[in-house]
Amino acid sequence: AIDAVLDRIAVVAELGEALTDAVHIQENTPENLEVKREVFSLIDALAGPHAVIASSTSALLPSKFTDHLQGRHRCVVVHPINPPYLIPAAEVVPAPWTSPETVERTRAFLVAAGHAPLVMKHELDGFIMNRLQGALLEEAFRLVADGFASVED
Repeated sequence: AIDAVLDRIAVVAELGEALTDAVHIQENTPENLEVKREVFSLIDALAGPHAVIASSTSALLPSKFTDHLQGRHRCVVVHPINPPYLIPAAEVVPAPWTSPETVERTRAFLVAAGHAPLVMKHELDGFIMNRLQGALLEEAFRLVADGFASVED
């Protein structure tokens, strides 16, 4: 199984060559809005018209880095839940202009890859999991601060 995966990996010199025939492109640049805008511009210009362009961002709203793109209807956030090797799930966060077809194709792609998609209907700061994890951490800190538990517990 590992050999089959490795056989599908190729090193190329040009981004356009890497995007040839791609059906799902997953961007993983730093959490920097200008970098994402630039990379998404390049991918949008070079990828085939039917490729889904996804970002792994954990915090940036897709509308902030896809608003200027001609193919913005095919852009979406696919944020893997951490740690991804233990939790095979990802949030799917559409921008206001992401097409329903893009959301459905992304959902189906994740299911086929063995991941549970958490599809949001609209973008929202913090997405789903960051908000839930934040609430859990806040309560954990409160329990320690109020003396109900210690950090060691």
